[in-house]
Amino acid sequence: MSAFRGEFQHMVAIGWTRSNGSIDYLCGGSLITNDFIITAAHCGGDSENIPPDTVRIGDTDLGSPEDDEFAQQIAIARFISHPQYRGSRRYFDIAIVQLKDPATYSSAVCNACLWRELEIPSGPMDAVGFGATGFAEALSPTLQRAELNTIDMTNCSKRITLNRRQMPDGFRTDQFCAVGNSMDTCEGDSGGPIGVKRLDVKGYVFPLVVGVVSFGTPCTVGSTGVYSKVSEYVDWIEQVTNTSFDYTECTTLPRCSGRVRQESPVNLGSNFALNRFGLLWDNVTTLYECGATLIDYQYFLTSASCVTSSKGYPRYVAHSGTVLITVGDVYVSPKYRLCKPENNIALIKVAKFVNTRMFRPACLWNRNIDGVWPSGLQFSAYDTRPEHEIHSRPRVNTTIFVDVEPEHECGITGTGTNDVVCFKNNVNLIPGTCTMDYGAAVINSTNPRMPMFAYGVVSTLSKGCGLDLYMNDITPHIEWIESIIVHRRNKFLVFTN
Repeated sequence: MSAFRGEFQHMVAIGWTRSNGSIDYLCGGSLITNDFIITAAHCGGDSENIPPDTVRIGDTDLGSPEDDEFAQQIAIARFISHPQYRGSRRYFDIAIVQLKDPATYSSAVCNACLWRELEIPSGPMDAVGFGATGFAEALSPTLQRAELNTIDMTNCSKRITLNRRQMPDGFRTDQFCAVGNSMDTCEGDSGGPIGVKRLDVKGYVFPLVVGVVSFGTPCTVGSTGVYSKVSEYVDWIEQVTNTSFDYTECTTLPRCSGRVRQESPVNLGSNFALNRFGLLWDNVTTLYECGATLIDYQYFLTSASCVTSSKGYPRYVAHSGTVLITVGDVYVSPKYRLCKPENNIALIKVAKFVNTRMFRPACLWNRNIDGVWPSGLQFSAYDTRPEHEIHSRPRVNTTIFVDVEPEHECGITGTGTNDVVCFKNNVNLIPGTCTMDYGAAVINSTNPRMPMFAYGVVSTLSKGCGLDLYMNDITPHIEWIESIIVHRRNKFLVFTN
């Protein structure tokens, strides 16, 4: 199917200028910085072994001047094949193109990031190119997109007859196969990207190049393509380009002004109620290792797993790194069992009262009295940008909040308890974009004008900000919490009234 302008802003057509001035675009590529492109090593020469000399970026119709105003034509300075690539083999089929002049980012031209995970992303991926739309057909002047899914290498070996001279080791770990329901990549798509789109915490859409088109069976219905796996070559790409392709580096400056942004349940923000604290085992550890929620002016709610690790009990709680409050006592739910997800609840009593005019305790939501959870649950996490400066702008851990809906519950097996609850949460975030704030509360809002309720504690079963949320429901534990707090205080305080 045809792609529309701005849909794949990183797509590059690699061309050969002929003696009559015409340009043959025989390969594709992906813009990964404003002056570097990744492509296939076998694109280093045409049928007469002539190297490419130009690229076209930002054009979705090579045969029409309709979007020429968005296109950029740039000469090639260097074509750098992987040092282990050999034309007689089908291994190490990846290369880097250095541009003579840097590309200008715009609404039609933006760089892609590299998929760094060894595991291929689950679900469909988009392969893009100006290749032929069928066997023995001419190359397409318009940019085409094919939706493909990976298959395992055992199945791939049955679909592709291996030439032992070209592939003496069979398929390698730096290759993968993909197929589509109707079409596959074809002649002319070589070097082009196959990948996915993911969001950063601000909702900006980033294409992630997972593979580079290498070879395949003749492109008919049911054909199979083989791709060079980009994650296996990240170190080499970084070395050649002298650029870090860490996710946080790629998604920060220089920001492409034409980057698409979409609505997301992930929101940058601050806990205006100021009830989220961090646990510290000394005065130099991070506030983001484990969270705790102020529920009374001397008590904090957290996870039992946060206070029963090999490091022992935390020594301090802190809202910032400047004010440390000494931990007095730690109470672990008597029902908790080490390394089990059930009853993962604990209380921390601090040695002195917390100023509630500055910090706002959260109320505990009791489903037996308050009823079902209302809509708009939020859990906190944090942006994992390293604390160093780029272009004089500091990058630090930033609190984010993710919205989930309580009616979208997901099944849980093997827990044998009613205090672990799961909520559906499917946000396609860039891997490693943020880290779960284990021990922190699942709350109703960060609005300072609204009553603050804690519904439960983020469970260690939660594996990522964009994945299903698991929570230890606070309701079954309220009686135990009251027995700790009320029993040890003269003033009358209950959470169920």
